[in-house]
Amino acid sequence: MVVIEFMKSKLAFLSLIVLLAMCSREIDCFKADLHFGLIGFSDTESDTIILKRFTKNANNPVMVDSFPLSPIRYQRNQDTLNMVAYPGELDLDMDYNYELSFPGTTKVIRITDITEEQLHMKKNGDVGCGNRVTSYKLDGQVITNIPSFNMTYFTR
Repeated sequence: MVVIEFMKSKLAFLSLIVLLAMCSREIDCFKADLHFGLIGFSDTESDTIILKRFTKNANNPVMVDSFPLSPIRYQRNQDTLNMVAYPGELDLDMDYNYELSFPGTTKVIRITDITEEQLHMKKNGDVGCGNRVTSYKLDGQVITNIPSFNMTYFTR
């Protein structure tokens, strides 16, 4: 009888250890996407964006694909447009370099070398997390001051 009680307490203790180990396990967060808003663009200038994706090979980048993205819905706050509904291809990640052109203007924006911080979280259910963009190049200039979490603004 004493042996059975001892085994039960050992089993309960081992179960608790396994449960705690599973709950405290860290997992990698999802890959970061850089989102953007536009400053100084009119509604007609920003209703269509042509996106070109390039390989990240600095010496000889190769265009992977190119396509027009429309419709895009914005929320306007004075001269600033924030996208509220848009095609998922406008989520810019570190796998590619990008060129955005606006058919209503002569403006071309090049976004290259997106970097992100790999974040981790404790596994505790269905809660997700995303990495943080730490820098990117805008037309060759390094940008490290990203105004809010993975959100930046491009000026006309």
